Amino acid sequence: MLAQVTLIERYRASVLRREGRLLDSDSAALEWIARYAEHFPSPEHFCRHDVPAAAGDGRPQPSGRRRPSAASRSAA
Repeated sequence: MLAQVTLIERYRASVLRREGRLLDSDSAALEWIARYAEHFPSPEHFCRHDVPAAAGDGRPQPSGRRRPSAASRSAA
């Protein structure tokens, strides 16, 4: 969760820098979740020591493996 909060704050700063929009923390969180939460790495990803640092613009880095979508989980 701390990693997500950090990425959301980076996203907030990135939006201000790129678009000139000043987002409060709640609005930034809602936008970030809508755009990136599905692709956020699993918690195990952050336990590894060979993981590169997150992007400076608030986007999660690909973990090399996809978490199953809600549709594929319900089909199983």
